[in-house]
Amino acid sequence: MSRPIPETALRAAAAPRPDHRQEQRKRILDAAKACFGRDGFHGASMQKICAEVDMSPGALYRYFPSKESLIAAIVESERAERLGMFDMITRAPSVLGALSSCLALLLTEDHMASARLGPEIMAEAIRNADLRKTIDACEAETSTLLADALAAAVKQGEIDPALDIESVAIVIQLIGDGVLLHHQLHPEWKLEERMPAIEAMVRRMLAPAQPKAVPE
Repeated sequence: MSRPIPETALRAAAAPRPDHRQEQRKRILDAAKACFGRDGFHGASMQKICAEVDMSPGALYRYFPSKESLIAAIVESERAERLGMFDMITRAPSVLGALSSCLALLLTEDHMASARLGPEIMAEAIRNADLRKTIDACEAETSTLLADALAAAVKQGEIDPALDIESVAIVIQLIGDGVLLHHQLHPEWKLEERMPAIEAMVRRMLAPAQPKAVPE
């Protein structure tokens, strides 16, 4: 007579198994981020990525046929995090303060590997029309989310309502991209320590105009 199967074994068999394909995709994307961040878009060959993830070229190509497809997947994989971040920013008591905190977080070691890819992707998109098309939707979504957050900042009295929100959004993006780029070029500037001063200058630049004092 066969022994009854232990209840713990039954529960383990019934439990949902992790999606192997999703696990493999994440492993590949993590390896690609490491290679792109270390060697640049052109320096990181598919062979290097295969070595990083310990996978044969044939297996990797079943998931991603090109480096462009890897970049597109990396951008898309961060979409949920980006949506959550902007939702938090819009609801924060100070939108400009929340934006500054998020930028400061990207300068930390834990997040820099991902943030380092931003300038690399932008530079490649200038030269690569196919890659540009794949990230245009992400850029458009980010611009809309930022504009919504800045509109909330106007309601909170942080931004002069006379300013054009689209222009303000462009300036904020320029500052953010510049900080991330120069943090890599000039680590001696210690930009993470200068974020309070940078935030103060941005606040002063965008603050509602104060009524002129009437001379007595």
